[in-house]
Amino acid sequence: MAGRFDDWDKDDKGHLKVWPMLAFTTALFGTEKVGLRVEIGTEQPKPGEPVPALQLVLDPAQVRQLADALAEAEARLVDARFTERAGGAKPGNA
Repeated sequence: MAGRFDDWDKDDKGHLKVWPMLAFTTALFGTEKVGLRVEIGTEQPKPGEPVPALQLVLDPAQVRQLADALAEAEARLVDARFTERAGGAKPGNA
């Protein structure tokens, strides 16, 4: 059975390659698409320096799917924190 992170990028030691989100912006492309720019990095860039970012274009269905997925992740995080404070299992150990 495949693990939930099997298809994620990993470094030479097998650790997930993830970066903190610094900021994000959205934009409308006409009436059919949404632009999403997610700025990433381990530290705030100096003024005038380029900011690493992932720039996506989404159709309305993808916007709803992403919104639903983020809402579900946030609810699971809240539940995990509540469970941990109540002395139950820690997040990721369910």
